[in-house]
Amino acid sequence: MKEKLTLTIDHEAIARAKAFAKRERTSLSRIVERQFNRLGTQSFVEKWRGQFKEPRPDPSDPRLTYLLRKYVHNR
Repeated sequence: MKEKLTLTIDHEAIARAKAFAKRERTSLSRIVERQFNRLGTQSFVEKWRGQFKEPRPDPSDPRLTYLLRKYVHNR
């Protein structure tokens, strides 16, 4: 069930939000609702930090050798 909410926001911020909503073809209510739903959830970085292992380069890989020669050792 939807409820009404009254907010007090700076006039310039409202103008920017309305312009954004128009460009995105959505309503201010939908934008605010999405932001409220995100409260308390983890950011993308917080969610995935530490979940991937850093790849170790294989020195015998010819692609690595080529890229190192081209971009690193040739300066």
